[in-house]
Amino acid sequence: MMIKRANAKRSSRFACLALAVVLATMVHAAVVRAAEQQIPTDARGLPQWTIKEWTDFPITVELGSRDELEALLRAVPIASFDRDQVRVIRDGPLSSRLLFRPRVTEAEEAALLEHGYRTARLPDLDRQGREAAERTWAGQSATGNEALARGDKAVWHTYAEIVTILAQIGTDHPMLARTFTWGATVQGRELRGLVISADVSNTTAEPEVRLSSTIHGNEPVGAEMLLYLADYLTDHYGQVGYEDVTYLVDHYEIHLLPMYNPDGNVADSRYNANGVDLNRNFLEPAGTQPVLQLENAHFEAHARAHHFVVSINGHGGATVANYPWDHTYTRAPDDAAVQKLSLEYSTYNLPMYNGDFPQGITNGADWYVITGSLQDWSYDQTDCIDVTVELQDTSWPPASQLDGLWNDNRESLMHYVKAARYGINGVVTSAATGLPLAAIVAVAGNAKPVHTDPAHGDYYKLLNTGTYELTFAATGCVSQTVSGVATTWGTPTVLNVALLPDAPTGVPGAAPLAFTLDPVRPNPARGGALTVRFTLPTTAPARLELLDVSGRRITSQDVGAGQHTLDLGRGRQLAPGLYLVRLTQGANTRTTRVAVLQ
Repeated sequence: MMIKRANAKRSSRFACLALAVVLATMVHAAVVRAAEQQIPTDARGLPQWTIKEWTDFPITVELGSRDELEALLRAVPIASFDRDQVRVIRDGPLSSRLLFRPRVTEAEEAALLEHGYRTARLPDLDRQGREAAERTWAGQSATGNEALARGDKAVWHTYAEIVTILAQIGTDHPMLARTFTWGATVQGRELRGLVISADVSNTTAEPEVRLSSTIHGNEPVGAEMLLYLADYLTDHYGQVGYEDVTYLVDHYEIHLLPMYNPDGNVADSRYNANGVDLNRNFLEPAGTQPVLQLENAHFEAHARAHHFVVSINGHGGATVANYPWDHTYTRAPDDAAVQKLSLEYSTYNLPMYNGDFPQGITNGADWYVITGSLQDWSYDQTDCIDVTVELQDTSWPPASQLDGLWNDNRESLMHYVKAARYGINGVVTSAATGLPLAAIVAVAGNAKPVHTDPAHGDYYKLLNTGTYELTFAATGCVSQTVSGVATTWGTPTVLNVALLPDAPTGVPGAAPLAFTLDPVRPNPARGGALTVRFTLPTTAPARLELLDVSGRRITSQDVGAGQHTLDLGRGRQLAPGLYLVRLTQGANTRTTRVAVLQ
């Protein structure tokens, strides 16, 4: 079976090489047409969208098995082939058939018929959706309105509008959101993102979560969902009835990268401007392409600069959460936890949970083996578990369906982010200095360790319900093993560890203190107990303040050098609401938030 699949994939690669040349030519032609049709351009002269010329259409072919599909691909290599075109239909416990629904050219359909395959043409919903979007954008241009309203869930946004909306959210919520650039595309479009956190100007000991979408440019549903999520989190933060929003923003650092492949999106192409499928282009752990594309190089650099715990990339063409590995039938070391994580998404999305795949999830290789995928690279090369979320069977559904899709995916996104703390997490510090350590955390019987964030010492290991033995190791320290650590999925288990130095050290040799302000504990709080830990590296004058959200000072005190643990509430009964804790020493300022409940 694997030999047959390899042969089929080899034939497909030759077809894809030829396709890359054709696509690069088509992208160039689309840019020329955009200029001729007076489509709006950005500051670099790049079109904000193009009018696509369609040369293919969807069909369906009914087959008996995966082997028959591979035989078909050997006989007629389909240029558009991807696993989201494959559906297994179960007619009973022991009976199933396979539906293959590719997009084909006239020549490819003729070749299929010549080889004896029966085809049936399907309504071209993707084309209908994209052409409707193009008409909307053309209407905008004709009236001089080049930006659709933020928060409008009945329209498709161009990439230029997405960038504008992200910037506006950052402007409207400067304490909660900030934009960032993580690189540029082959054609020079900036790759823009948004970070959402309660202390967005600083990093703290909290899990970083990455939500990205549209690595395939013609699959934009996920980009819209992430725009809606950004609005939802920032607009409802601190509001009564949205305590789940406040909790996520207070306890997680959420990175949103809505449009991974804007060049492809502008041209309505799966591929980037070089005609390369970016989700087949990662070199590790089992890539087959020799050159890493520019967008993926930027993505890898951004990923390595952070300590992401979980992530997703939004796709279209199916409705399922697809988890690692993609490149091998061998199960991932964290397979049990990865399945639980995938269910955190599918369980709250009823169309997904009740769709073509049992419980709305699938192992990637079980669906169809591919190499060079983002999720395999992320899991293999970083500590981040990445899941490919296919959001809708149609890549360009009618814009009128976007609001319903948001209702289907809102709770899934919220619960997926929250799951970054499930399993065992904590902070690893030096017993000699109290400072955070760059440490490795390994679980007995699990081949995939995780690492702490050296800046804060925090680690996160997703684990299914069970009892585990963990070993903590750091350079210059004595390793420590902790046995019998029990955890239940859905409830974070906190395990903080202080590692002893290899040899006794005196205070003169200790590392210098850093200026830090830890999150308030507990958060949310009830009554007046507000415990805060902070460190001041010098004897320069410093002040610790408790403020309400309007900036009114509740209490203030001068504090000295060293490490401190203080109760800011001091028994006073604080009114329910949001409060700010601010630590200032010279030019250094740190701020954290705490919610007080009734």
